[in-house]
Amino acid sequence: MKHDSVIFDIDGTLTNSIRPIMVSWNRFLSSSGYPHCLLTKETTASLMGKTMDEWAMAVLPELPLSLARELTEIMEQEENREIYTNGTDLYPYVRETFEELSKTYDLFILSNCGKGYIEAVMAAAGIEPFVKGHLCNGDTGLDKPENLRKMISDYDLKNPVYVGDTDRDRECCETAGVPFIFVSYGFGSVPDAEYRADSLKDLPEIIPQVK
Repeated sequence: MKHDSVIFDIDGTLTNSIRPIMVSWNRFLSSSGYPHCLLTKETTASLMGKTMDEWAMAVLPELPLSLARELTEIMEQEENREIYTNGTDLYPYVRETFEELSKTYDLFILSNCGKGYIEAVMAAAGIEPFVKGHLCNGDTGLDKPENLRKMISDYDLKNPVYVGDTDRDRECCETAGVPFIFVSYGFGSVPDAEYRADSLKDLPEIIPQVK
């Protein structure tokens, strides 16, 4: 059956947002007055793709989770403003690939990120006209497998394929019964991935091969 849609992860797939995340989160943490752990490149990279509760516990481990969540929500909005103002580090061929794929497939973005982050990255990339819908942990409080099932149901997707960069993405797709394409340039490693893209521009050729 021909695929009708392509669902994209965002961090490590469309963008490397370590820079704006570190700038905005560390700026807030340093002025917050709460005990905290500043983000480094290594810790930020290790948290990419994880839920916002996991981010909260990593940077504010001494606080009750309820308070850490509240502060994390503020940092998410600071992060979004940073991206709207100063951009993010997009991977090559994001807009070109979305424009090309949108001629054949409905395109979506699904991530474990905070509320508003997908919209900020879409604006930075100029891909809003090509995206049919998006969903994240910040919108629903659900982890990625549950959100993937929700997206498939909400948009009545018949045969989607998911594009991501980590083994966690692969496991999510396996749980939800969705074929997975691994992009090799991101944050993760999936050595046994059945389908692999070394650049976004490879996707128009790879997607029709996915079973």
